[in-house]
Amino acid sequence: MTPESSFHVDVLARELAVSVAPDRWTLRQGEPLYLTFQVRLVAGEPLILIEGGDYRNRLGRPESYELAAIDVERGRSLPIRDAGPQLGGVVSGRRLTGDRPFRRRLLLAHWVRFEAAGAHRIVIAKQLRCAEEPWSAESLRRPAAEIGVQVSTTLAVQPPDRAALGSVIDELGRQTLSADDTVWREAEQALATVEDSRVVSHYVRLLRHPGERPFVALKRLSRHGTDEALHALGQALASPAYRSYEVVLGLGANPHPGALELLWSFRRDEAANIRLAVLQGVFQRRPADCIERMRRFLDDPEPSVREEARRLVAELAG
Repeated sequence: MTPESSFHVDVLARELAVSVAPDRWTLRQGEPLYLTFQVRLVAGEPLILIEGGDYRNRLGRPESYELAAIDVERGRSLPIRDAGPQLGGVVSGRRLTGDRPFRRRLLLAHWVRFEAAGAHRIVIAKQLRCAEEPWSAESLRRPAAEIGVQVSTTLAVQPPDRAALGSVIDELGRQTLSADDTVWREAEQALATVEDSRVVSHYVRLLRHPGERPFVALKRLSRHGTDEALHALGQALASPAYRSYEVVLGLGANPHPGALELLWSFRRDEAANIRLAVLQGVFQRRPADCIERMRRFLDDPEPSVREEARRLVAELAG
């Protein structure tokens, strides 16, 4: 595969060149891959691109980028993954100059999973929002100049290979330990899209590092039903500092047979949101004694937990 030419547009008396390129032109099914969407100022004075406000969803993908994937050999479009409700995000201005293009990294697996080997064409449509300098918070309240662009590239998708995927997992795991903030975050997001239990050991190792990484690792581990994952979750969640609503609730969907009792062990937690997560997690799992367990929350000291217990018990009884 070869790079494709840039798409040129004129906006606010400037000429922009827009392109997209993958980190590599060949990948195997199941492997994560980043694309780099780039906007370059070809002619004219510096410009502000208005970005953001589009990424708070289940997958964390920027919804202002519309991606389509076409299986060239079979002549059909692949289904786009559901990102769930869109809750916005922070909006910012990115200064565009002749020697400083704008680049946005897009994780392909956040949109699509390849169902077969063969050539696939990836098309990205984006509505560029542009503003004159100087940039300020006031600029957000003024109408922006908008222009639609569309760029594409073609990838060669190969059949899955377990050994090759293992090498990719290990390399991403190594990168999650990087001191570079961008490197570890990109690697972790890519690792999270890999549907393979071999990622678990890398997230367990990440628990031993300071800062934000243990919290990220716990969120990922709560989805994995291996003995190693559940043991690591139990050890970490023994400390109230590591308990969060999202991670505890995640135990409700964890496929490990022991996840229910780990979840249930937090039913008397001091934090109301953790007790709420236990209640909702039990409802999600639906054990044989589900109603009996949920009735215990009808006397919870927190009104919102009691009300949720009443609602869920009524729903099951009905």
